[in-house]
This record gives sequence, structure tokens and C-alpha cells, in this order.
Amino acid sequence: MRSSFRYEIKGLVQGVGFRPFVYTLAHKFKLVGEIYNDDEGVKLNFSGEEASFLAFEKELYEKLPALARIDELHKFKIDKIYEKLEIIASKSATKQAPILPDYALCDDCLREFYDPTNPRYKYPFINCTNCGPRFSIIKALPYDRVNTTMSEFKMCEFCGSEYKDPLNRRYHAEPISCPNCGPKLYLKDKFGKVLASKNEAAKEAAKLINEGKILAIKGLGGFHLVCDATNEAAVCELRARKHRPSKPFALMSKNLQNAREIAQISEAEAKLLSSNLKPIVLLEAKNGSNIAKSVAPNLNKLGVMLAFSGIHLLLFDYLEHDIIATSANISGEVVIKDESELREKLGDVIDFYLDHDREIYSPSDDSIAFCVEDETIFTRTSRGLNPNFIHTNFKQKGTFLALGAELKSSFCIYKDGLLMVSPYIGDLKNVATFDRFKDIFTLFETTYDLKIDKVIADLHPNFLNTKWAKDQGFELVHLQHHYAHLLSVIFENDLPDKEYLGFCFDGTGYAEDGKIWGGEVFRLDKNSHKRVCHFDEFSLFGGENSIKNIYLIAYSIILKYELENEGRKFLVNFDEKVLRNFKMMEQKGLNLVKTSSVGRIFDAFGAIICGIFSSSFEGESGMRLEALYDKNLDACYKFSLNDGVIGFKDAFKSALKDEPRVAATAFINGVADIIFEISKNEKKEILLSGGVFQNKTLLELIYKKFTEVNLKFYINKKFCSNDSNVNLGQIYYYLSTFSNK
Repeated sequence: MRSSFRYEIKGLVQGVGFRPFVYTLAHKFKLVGEIYNDDEGVKLNFSGEEASFLAFEKELYEKLPALARIDELHKFKIDKIYEKLEIIASKSATKQAPILPDYALCDDCLREFYDPTNPRYKYPFINCTNCGPRFSIIKALPYDRVNTTMSEFKMCEFCGSEYKDPLNRRYHAEPISCPNCGPKLYLKDKFGKVLASKNEAAKEAAKLINEGKILAIKGLGGFHLVCDATNEAAVCELRARKHRPSKPFALMSKNLQNAREIAQISEAEAKLLSSNLKPIVLLEAKNGSNIAKSVAPNLNKLGVMLAFSGIHLLLFDYLEHDIIATSANISGEVVIKDESELREKLGDVIDFYLDHDREIYSPSDDSIAFCVEDETIFTRTSRGLNPNFIHTNFKQKGTFLALGAELKSSFCIYKDGLLMVSPYIGDLKNVATFDRFKDIFTLFETTYDLKIDKVIADLHPNFLNTKWAKDQGFELVHLQHHYAHLLSVIFENDLPDKEYLGFCFDGTGYAEDGKIWGGEVFRLDKNSHKRVCHFDEFSLFGGENSIKNIYLIAYSIILKYELENEGRKFLVNFDEKVLRNFKMMEQKGLNLVKTSSVGRIFDAFGAIICGIFSSSFEGESGMRLEALYDKNLDACYKFSLNDGVIGFKDAFKSALKDEPRVAATAFINGVADIIFEISKNEKKEILLSGGVFQNKTLLELIYKKFTEVNLKFYINKKFCSNDSNVNLGQIYYYLSTFSNK
């Protein structure tokens, strides 16, 4: 019997090849009717035999395109009978369709890129509905070419025929183009003079890189700074010009085979490297590779990504080696997206730059991840992942903004069941980054016609995003930083409502008592938390000054535990008068901040074990200690636990005299051990969050210890353990408690 039904589908269903997929399925099952996008998702009005609808629905879920995701599907019986199958123009409704992130080149486009008979052979801007730019080019919804930066490029007849063909994978691929009608590459000197264009520009750029020059390369979401990763002189020159003494540079390899020559790669890591995300993956460096030592000095890991666009693949046709591909920005700022800003801010860093004329409307960073026990743990979520739109089980009506933290900032907005998670933004203390925060919020606000009903913010009174929200006149609810971290684990893992034991170890978090916490053990549920253990508090001399000059943290702990005699060998490195002044500050309680931060404890151990007296980048101590870690050593420092206070005097005393490899191993083992011992005694399921749990070695130890005794624990994986997850904990708390009252 012939019937008609309407389907309303929400999820990742625009710009991902969903409509041509549906068209093909409908044609297969002899369904007729109309398919169209609107601002909520995709609508289908079909007529056909009853049995055909059931078969259609089964394959709709089973054979989804790679980038598509169905979050909601509603089916209604309708009266109208349709006679032909067609995809019709987009319609406007309430704005809820997601803005998608940019994606790496798909396998089909990769195959065409290397096919000499294909019209897009070696075309640097090749893409289809399964890959290519999205977030970086979208100006407004619905996601149609007129609302993207590709509107400047008029399609040729060939591209137009593919764009209009429902059976072609480039049907309504908004960035579609070819060498005859699309964007072009331009090689320019540092003053903007064009030296070469089209594919010749890439060839000449590669030649310059091979000669040891430093270039900026414009890709999907911004510029990378690039040089030959095997050329020690070029890498050192980049460090000198960038004023980046030791922070490791990310690398780009042409393909997985090349990456295997420089790093140890497991099956899980290979899968992640080759995925449609193509993130930077933290890998064990391979001994004896040709990579310059100054790429990641004093470390045993490399951050590697594979070429993820036609631009990079074209370059690699002429490059002789792997390249450094680090974000082109001033330290702490947003990745640069246009040439005028590049010349203004990095004109003294680059020799030349490879530009193109497709505007980047919204910049995006590379995502970063590592693997533990074949599971992927993200440390930055941007290209390929965020913006992220999640249909939640919450039923509250309203629009709520969770601001997150000030460092590693990202925010999320809840609207009537839908959660919109921003891409990674960065450190809001930087003016350019704070401007980016406001720009991305405005993009979401205008695109989705948002009227914010409530804002959830950190307890810290001086966060710039909190001050901004107050200036906007928003009504604020405040939530403690570490509690928000742990709630994000409950949200991400969709855990039941009960009490958990949570460990939150990080660098800084403002506490209810006005101190700086960071080594916290809570009993918690979705409504409340209680601090049951914490690391022993110590002083930060001058607050921020100690976070940079980490020898002061070590000295503070030496004074606290009266270890000046044991620390003589360490203390001779510093001016006696300076040390006396700080000792007087400690005795008189002048200009001190008290903290329990495990992140700062890592810094103190890094100072005495690795000789890092001034930290040049966040996480340096943890990475250096990891590089010294020896899994074959049976060494473990014991941390004390008295009345809920975790003491580390004996560990610190031992580290002052032990050989570095032993001390680093014993320290990391000791941290894992105290977590395990506290967890065993509590008989609760465990939550772990905070930046310290991005230490791969520590996490591997925890996995091993907990799984051996079948102790259940949960961590952040897709949403990061660092401060970029705080917004999720904030929104979860508000939706679980306040908005129900």
C-alpha cells in the first residue's frame, strides 16, 4: 500500500554528503518526494510502499556517510502523495543546524589528487562533501555557498554539473572548485611581492624550504610556520626568531610510511594519524632518525601530523624531508589567518610565505591527542572536532552560556536541549585571544539568534570572561573550578547520579577559601562536593612570578620542609641575597599565595631533577620528567597521608640527592601510587581530571594499577582533561541543579 511520511532529522547532516546519500537510498527503494536543508537539519517528504520505508530507515543508519551523525529522527504520516524524487532549495526555519569543523582530505579526494587523468590532479584545493573546509569559511547559516567565503568564486560548468548532480559526492559541496574556477596559490616575499602563482608557487616554496628558509604556509584554518625539520641550523634559527627556546615544534609528514621513520607508531596511533581528523599525535621518538635534535630538545616524544590538505600534499611532492608545521602566531595569541597580520606580527620571523586567495573567516588550530591502552586522549580539540553540537537528554527550555576558564579557554551554550561547544580559543589574558573569544561568541549569537538567560562562570573574580559577562549585564552563577573539572567527566561519560571520588590535579584553580587549589580529592555528586584530601600547601613567592621562575617553587618547598642543608647543591645556583629576601618573605608572610597545586609540585621536582630554573612553556617540567622516566627501574617515592593532607617531604628530600633518572621515575610512580592507595580505600568509582592527567606516563600507570584490581575509573578523553573542559562541568551543574529550581 502506498503511503507518505515526513522525516525531520537533526544532527551532523548538512555539508557532509547527507542529502545525496538519502537521494541514492530513496532511489534504491523506489521512494519519491523532496529532500531539503533548513536551519534545523534535513527534512524528507516521501511517498512509497510501506515495506520500502522500513528498508530505507534501516540503511539510513547503517550506511551513513563518514562525517554524518543522526542525533534525532522524527517521523510523521502525511497526506500528500509525491510523484518524483528531487532535492529542493534550502528553507529557513529556527536556527539549530550545526556549524561543522574543518576536515582532513578524504580517501576519494586523495586518490583523485594523484590521478593524472582526473581534472583535479594535483589541485591544492580539492575537496568534496566528505572533507575540506567548513568552520573556517562559514559566515552564516544555512550552509550554502552564498554564506561562505567561497561565494567569491563562480563555479565553472564542470564544477556546476557535479554540484547539481544528486548522485555525485560533490553534490552541494559548497567549497567545490577546480583549477579553472577556484582559489589559487601565491608565493610571496616577506613584503608581499608575488614571486610565483598556482602550482608553481608550491614548487618554489618547497625549494626554499629545502634550502633552509623559513616560510609561512596558509592552510585550512590559518598559517603554519614551516622549515626543514632535519636542518638543525634552520630549526635553531626559527627558535631564535620566534623567541621559543625549548617548547617542542609539531612536525608534518607526507604519509604514515614517512611518519614511521621518525617515531614509534602503534596500531591505534596509526589509525588516529590517518583518520579524517589528522590531529597532531604525540608519539615516542625513534632513535637515530634524521629529525633535528632542536625540534624537541631534552624530550623523547614528537608531535606528528600527516598532510591533511591538497596544499600540503602538493608541497610534499617537492619537499625532501619532513617539515616543522607550528601555528603561526605570537606566543599565546590566535593562529594568524591573513597575510597583512602575518607581515605585521611575524615579518621578522619568516623569509617568504605561501598564500592563497580563499578567505579564512574563522581561524582554527590543529587538534592534539595521544593514545593510552589503544584509547585516544585529546589535549586540544579544534580542527576536525570543534565546533561540536551535542543533542543532550536535558529538557530545560532556555539559553545558558558556560564561560569555562581563562586559560585554554573554550565555552559552550545550551539552548533547548542542544549543546554548542566552541573550538579551542586559548589564553584570554592575551588581547588578541580575548578578541577571538568575543568574535566566536558573536558568531554563535548572531547565527542562532541567541538571547542568553543565564551565565555560569568560574569562582575567580578576576577572570576576563567573567568581567565581560558582567559588563554585558548577564545574570551569573559561579562554580568552583575543580568541581567543574570533575563534573565534566560525569557529563562526558554519561555517568549515573551517585557519589564518586574525584581527583583533580592541575596548575591553578580558585577555591572557596580564596587560596589556589590544584591537588584535590573530592567526594562529589552532581549537586555538591566535599574536599576530603589535598596535597600539602606551600607558598608561591609573588604568585605569577613563581609560575615562571620555578626554582622559587622548589625553594619554597625546601623552606617549608626545612631542607636547606639537603638542598645545598641545588641552592648554590642562585644568588644568596635573593634567596635571603624570599626567605624573609616566607617568614613574614609577605606577598605570598598558598597553593596545593600538583602542577606546581611537578615544576618544583622539575627544577631540582632536570635543572629547569625558569619554565619557558606550560607543562615543560612534566614533559622533561617523562623523558627521564625508566619503566625498568623499581623506584617509587612514598607520599604520606595524615588527616587528609598528602605530604611529600620525604619524596622531595630524596629527589634532592637521587640521580635524575631515578628521581623522575620514583616521583611519577609515587604520584600514581598515592592516587591508587586513596582510591582503593574509598570503594567508590573514580573520576580523574585536570591538566596533570595529560601526562601520558602517569596515565599509563593509573590504567595498569586500576585495571589489575578491576577498580572502575573515568577520565576526559574527547573533551580534554585541561581547562578547556571546565565549561562542560559548569553547564552540567547548572542543568542538573539550578535550572530545575
